[in-house]
Amino acid sequence: MSDDLLPVEALQRLSRQDGVDIRPTLLRVLTDLFVQKPHHAPEELARYEELALQLLSVVGADTRAVVARKLADDERAPDAVIRRLLDDEFEVAAPILSRSVKAPRHLLLAIALEGGGLEASAVAGRPDIDPDMVRLLAHHRDDRVLEALIANPAVTPSDRTLAALAQRALNRAPLAAALLARDDLDPAALAPLYLLAGPDRRAAIREALGARPPRALAGRTVRAVDSADLAMVESAADSGSRELMAETLADALGLSPAAVATLVAEPSGEAFVMMLRAVGFDRDAIARAVLVTQPEIAQSVPRFFQLVEIAETTSRGAAQELTAALAGQPIAGAPAARHEPLFDPSGAVERPGAARPASGRGRRLLSGRVDTGRSRA
Repeated sequence: MSDDLLPVEALQRLSRQDGVDIRPTLLRVLTDLFVQKPHHAPEELARYEELALQLLSVVGADTRAVVARKLADDERAPDAVIRRLLDDEFEVAAPILSRSVKAPRHLLLAIALEGGGLEASAVAGRPDIDPDMVRLLAHHRDDRVLEALIANPAVTPSDRTLAALAQRALNRAPLAAALLARDDLDPAALAPLYLLAGPDRRAAIREALGARPPRALAGRTVRAVDSADLAMVESAADSGSRELMAETLADALGLSPAAVATLVAEPSGEAFVMMLRAVGFDRDAIARAVLVTQPEIAQSVPRFFQLVEIAETTSRGAAQELTAALAGQPIAGAPAARHEPLFDPSGAVERPGAARPASGRGRRLLSGRVDTGRSRA
């Protein structure tokens, strides 16, 4: 940094004088001038690096955090300064983790794999996030990381990663809401979250399922229904017994009786009419079954006709896929899904769900090693 822009030697002398501590102000001004100047000669970079490293070791965390925020968007920031900021406490390192292109990729991958929730959340929000980072972060144990990942518009998960996220979101309302709010994701892949979606999103899921060739969702399907199965379901519907209806639907579709019983009792009635459509019921048969076995729903005329309309406008194939997704039923005798390894910077294969260190906080890969000496999160 040239002396006509910043009298470095004079400022260094001032920083050593007794009295008022001007070192925090000096570092901020020095960094402001660095990022504002469009070009730096090699000697200027070296002088800024030298003085910044000296001052970072003596100023407070607030000043270090300000410097990190200013340098996070500057591609010319000295590597040594970036490493120093990354090795600081989380509030200082966060801007570098979430934005800086100078953050080492192997470090970002290591944090995605085994970092603490705060650190991994910062990585999950990066605008330049790549598929390896997405795949690792999608299996993180901390839901905050997944929320940050889903909220990042730069994230385009693979089919397998999206399926894993949907399964994780089944019992986690914030994750489900975040996934369902993404209108750039394949609605068909969100079928397991159908009952957590609003009316418009449910319609989009049914439409997406009906617009593509039938296929198993995440290894789930229902078995073919023959005439005997259909006759038994029709008989159960005429009996008015919800328990018998659930039992015969489970048998006809090859699904878990407990799962089907839950779907039959689902308050909106949409899961019930989807199962009826999946076994091959037509409009009139669906209407009769709802009237007889779901009297609390049938009492609402608008809702009754809405359910019948939903069932009638949903193809049988789409209803079968949706039913399988809601029931969480694996295919009997299906081959195991192809393993998609998580990226490991060392080259080893990391399995989803494999044992990890109990404390994932504060781990950084600097100079090719894991730094576990300081807790960040």
